[in-house]
Amino acid sequence: MIESFGGILNFVVFIALTLGWAMYAFQMSLGIDAFYGKFNISRTATIIGGFVGSFAAAAVIMHLILLFNGLEGAWYLFAYFIVQAAIASFLSWRTVSAKVAADEGVIYTAEPIVAPLVFGAGYCFLLYRMQDILYLS
Repeated sequence: MIESFGGILNFVVFIALTLGWAMYAFQMSLGIDAFYGKFNISRTATIIGGFVGSFAAAAVIMHLILLFNGLEGAWYLFAYFIVQAAIASFLSWRTVSAKVAADEGVIYTAEPIVAPLVFGAGYCFLLYRMQDILYLS
């Protein structure tokens, strides 16, 4: 299995990304009360939290499919995650900078800006290091 990733480092980064998605999928679905409490977010946003959690859960499923079926030709999925990370970081930066819900007591942190950048960097790393695998069709 590790050989199909082009080495242990690529495999470890891929597993770390998978676990990161799993953590956010859990936080935005089963652990939503604790997540909202951490940022003092109103429970009225639960529908959006579940919606966001569905994207994270789908990422975990896609990662598992790739893990067991191979990564050949999967460059487009990695590229999607890079674009998604850039958009998420930008929109989060805009929201955090505006402090749109500060009057409601929302606790703003750098997490929604930094986490997507870390995910995006991980996918950039893999896209570069695994190009001989990912660009096969």
